[in-house]
Amino acid sequence: MNKKLKPNSIKYLNKIAMIALAIIAILSLCFMKVSASDPASSTSSIDTSEFRETAYFQTLNRLSKDFSKSNIDEVRFSIDDPAVEALNPEIDYINNEEGKAALLEVDQSFNMIITAPAKGLYHMGMLYRIASEFDDEPYIEIKINGEIPYNEASELPLEVMWELEVREEAKRYNSFGNELLPYSVSIDKAYKYYFDDVNARYIEPFYFLLEEGENIVTIKTFDYDLEIEEFYIKGKENLSDYNDYISNYNNAKVVGGINTIQAESFKYKNDIEIKASYYKDPGMTPSAYKNTVLNMVDGSSSSRGGTSYSYEITVEETGLYSIAFKYLQNSLKGLNAMKNIYIDGKIPFSEMVGYAFPETQKWRNHTLSDGSGNPYMFYFEAGHPYTITIETSLCRYNDYIQELYSVMDGINSLGLLVASITGSSSNAYNDWNLLKYIPDLVEILQNFAKRVDDVYDAINAMNPESREASEIQTLHNASKLLKKLCARPNRIHLKLNQLNSGSGSAYQLIGNAIGTLLSEPMNIDCIYLYNGTDKLPKAKSNIFAKAWFSIKSFVYSFFDKRYKVSGNANDDVLEVWIAQSTLYLDILQNMVDDEYTAATGQKVKISILPSTQKIVLNNATKTNPDLVLSIDSWEPYSYALRGILQDLKVFEDFEEVTSNIYANCFTPVICKDGVYAIPETQGMYIMFYRKDILDYLDLDVPSTWEEVLKMLPILQSYQMNFYHPLGSDSTYKNFGATTQFIYLFGGEVFSESGVTTTVDSEEVISAITYMTDLFNVYNMPLQVSNFFEHFRSGTLPIGVGTIDMYLQLKYASPELTGQWGISPIPGFDTDDDGEVERWATAYGKCSIMFKNSKMKDEAWDFLKWWHSTDTQVEYLQNIQMRLGEKYLVIPANVDALKRSPWDREIKEQVSLAAKWSRIPAVLPGSYVVERELSNIWNKV
Repeated sequence: MNKKLKPNSIKYLNKIAMIALAIIAILSLCFMKVSASDPASSTSSIDTSEFRETAYFQTLNRLSKDFSKSNIDEVRFSIDDPAVEALNPEIDYINNEEGKAALLEVDQSFNMIITAPAKGLYHMGMLYRIASEFDDEPYIEIKINGEIPYNEASELPLEVMWELEVREEAKRYNSFGNELLPYSVSIDKAYKYYFDDVNARYIEPFYFLLEEGENIVTIKTFDYDLEIEEFYIKGKENLSDYNDYISNYNNAKVVGGINTIQAESFKYKNDIEIKASYYKDPGMTPSAYKNTVLNMVDGSSSSRGGTSYSYEITVEETGLYSIAFKYLQNSLKGLNAMKNIYIDGKIPFSEMVGYAFPETQKWRNHTLSDGSGNPYMFYFEAGHPYTITIETSLCRYNDYIQELYSVMDGINSLGLLVASITGSSSNAYNDWNLLKYIPDLVEILQNFAKRVDDVYDAINAMNPESREASEIQTLHNASKLLKKLCARPNRIHLKLNQLNSGSGSAYQLIGNAIGTLLSEPMNIDCIYLYNGTDKLPKAKSNIFAKAWFSIKSFVYSFFDKRYKVSGNANDDVLEVWIAQSTLYLDILQNMVDDEYTAATGQKVKISILPSTQKIVLNNATKTNPDLVLSIDSWEPYSYALRGILQDLKVFEDFEEVTSNIYANCFTPVICKDGVYAIPETQGMYIMFYRKDILDYLDLDVPSTWEEVLKMLPILQSYQMNFYHPLGSDSTYKNFGATTQFIYLFGGEVFSESGVTTTVDSEEVISAITYMTDLFNVYNMPLQVSNFFEHFRSGTLPIGVGTIDMYLQLKYASPELTGQWGISPIPGFDTDDDGEVERWATAYGKCSIMFKNSKMKDEAWDFLKWWHSTDTQVEYLQNIQMRLGEKYLVIPANVDALKRSPWDREIKEQVSLAAKWSRIPAVLPGSYVVERELSNIWNKV
């Protein structure tokens, strides 16, 4: 696209484009109708489930029909082999604590020779170390004889563990008296791990098909350097049941007494997000009404399948013990929480696989028991240190989840087939004889409904204590919708929003149920080892204790000044406001107390900024703080113009402090010759696309806007489209939506002097014409209330969004796992040199200092600490550990981003986007220009 095109030329080309697009659309519809009118046409020819067909579940089902699962004992393979070294000439070898190891650096591959006694299915494992301290699981790719065996092997997380930092009593609490979460410390050891499903959906580790004789297994690491020491294969392990297990201890006695384990004091965990938490109730141990104390395992932090945490215990008397839990599971009404129970790393008997903890609205004691209520007994020897591990398990639900995925794929395929027949027609007066093209349409819908009903009934039957699982009521609603569509099958093309393309469609209702089944939250207060018959401590407090506890807590709330903005400055304390919630404030205050104050002696009080209006008002009364953190980056200019803020460029080491931040992030915080803020975070736009739909339509992911325009007729013929933020339901189109095109066409918003605008320039007019033609000529959607929901349903299978949508898709759309991807936003290859310009505007947060602060040197020292790479990395790690990945922010510090817990693909996309990030300068008339650009777009 030549960005120097004149407006008249563009209008002429637009007319030609409209005619060409109309011809393409008509021809494409003609061809589609001819194809659809074939009597043999059916949903079997339309399939969007190709990706899922290569997943482990389907692959194992196919392989199991032709190959048997081996039953051999474990076989060890050492990397210390001349033949193996010959296969890896570029790999370095080192000696570590265990012996010789292959040092596999990031993006390197290591080839290993595995000899199998016969062709068949084997479990495979590896002994490895992480070569450096780690903050997340390392990911690897596994190939068997040059091929990736199934989807999960293309990006498989290795097992690693963290332990909780041992702290002195004085460091357990912050300045407010609240107990701090202990830091998680990665455990440096050799891990022996049989490759397994990260979500614990299967009882056994993954199976791999190996040929008889030598096989080449290739391991590639993505995130961390690995020290690989050994490989293993073994056959199927038959897990004995309880009767076989207990028969080994017929002569052991049942031990009396109660051994109590405080659940918040777990020793190890396999996910950094697993944490202890505070439950405010007098029946908890420990309990507090004034301050927070850690008194339970946070069930939400360990709700994902595969997450586990472990306890160390030593009993004083050898014998048999029952295990009981004081727990609360009130998030999944009518559903059980499934957990695998391990003793010393092994499941003792089959009944401990996916053990069901029933729903309970109140804290209760539950002893691990059989269906008749008879407690299971576990053998422990005195003096021997044991580990008890609790792992969230999805294995009991997995078959049902896979069945629901299959139904969803079928529904989506059917919806696409109907759309391919009727095209973009949604006129209620157009008659279509869909039964002519899909003779078995009613039977297909009835089959979908029956399969959904069967899953719904089966899951309800798993919990006899509950009449109906209301959490998966959406399955019942989906079935009703499918049956309703059977009544008028020839009108289905008018009701695709009920089938597969609406927020309340059968497709999405089933997806919501899958999301529920994938989460197994369960809070635990205490674990007891006892004889199974003694009376355990009460799980619930009585009504009088609760009443007194509530009264004390209520009265104290009137005197609690911890987070409130103070009107009186303290000469010795650095006053800092933060424009974030208490969730982030607590994390930062804890870091400040534990590290900054401990190292410098400088006390810092952090308070919540209730409103940006307080900045001007408090400055007028000289009750403002020294610093404000996390304020929007377009705010500082107006304060600097009033003379409220300190120019940070005057500090000698300003350049050094800001050297890790992209220069374009500073544009909105510059006023005249001064720099009045330091960027903390950055925003970004990325393009999201549905792999399944684009593959079905045989469309490539576009890189330029020309490629987007070429795909629009095909998308629109299936009642789909491309989304751009200009098409949001907000009538106000900010710079983030409009300036992208201005910069792509070589334009500017303001003149170099900043005194005038350049909106009347040829480049800007061309840009405005182009971005309005996208909607007027090329028919992109004008008002989209929620891109996320349309993306889920498939009506907008591709479009531009923010990092928030990435997190939504990752955590709120389990039905799309593996079916979507991200790429850079489209742009123009202006110079035809292969480099696509992708200019975009995205704002972030920043830190400011007040000009009237009496502690400027101390405030600057704090800013240096706050913006340092180590502090930013630790802050992000604490956010992930305490709040979860869903609360992460993108740091402006590029070195901190590289070491952050963000997914690798996000780090890559941010690095690419940063090159093309441009933020317009903030000037006294900026708002007027922004508003008028929005008005122009709305009027055109």
